Amino acid sequence: MRNSEKPAIQTYPASVTILPATSSGAHAHLDAAAALRLAVLGATACRMTPLARVVDTVWCLTGGGWRPPTDVIHEALRAANADGTVLATESWVRSVPFFYTLTPKGAKMFRNLMMRPLPDWDDPISRSAAAIKFGLLDVTDDADIVAIAADLKRFYIESRRGLEDRRAGLAADRAYLHAAVGDRIAWADQRIHALDDLLRTRIRPKIVH
Repeated sequence: MRNSEKPAIQTYPASVTILPATSSGAHAHLDAAAALRLAVLGATACRMTPLARVVDTVWCLTGGGWRPPTDVIHEALRAANADGTVLATESWVRSVPFFYTLTPKGAKMFRNLMMRPLPDWDDPISRSAAAIKFGLLDVTDDADIVAIAADLKRFYIESRRGLEDRRAGLAADRAYLHAAVGDRIAWADQRIHALDDLLRTRIRPKIVH
């Protein structure tokens, strides 16, 4: 990249999105701002990635419950480039001005954010944070898998328990409402089973001689 040029990320007017401030505590929860940063780092983790693919990846990672606007993702990517966690490399393709890649500093930040625990409450932001962590398990070091999977499983088990408790208080004649809650419970079960399968396939038992 030429020193005189800055990565140009086109922005568009969008509705205001308020992200809660990230706590500086050592055991801070993965809040909206940290989750967005994790998604951006994860989107650039494997290869040189064009801007459009970064946005698509972030939207897929968030799971649909909370979708940050394009300009918010652009700003998060710009901040990551400014703090040295993502490298912007000038492209040889005219239609794609820059490619974005995770740096060694970014890899350390990625690991720190993946290890940050999910909140104890279930809301759209928390569910999206969990979806982001789940979607990035395939680029997570084996040394961290057990702790991260345990945190995800804890979140989904608690979410499932809360849904079961709420469903017990519903009127019996609300068939579609029961079905809607049942879909969310089944989705949590799928994630729990997937995490169990992950641990069986990624973690090998140690052989003691």
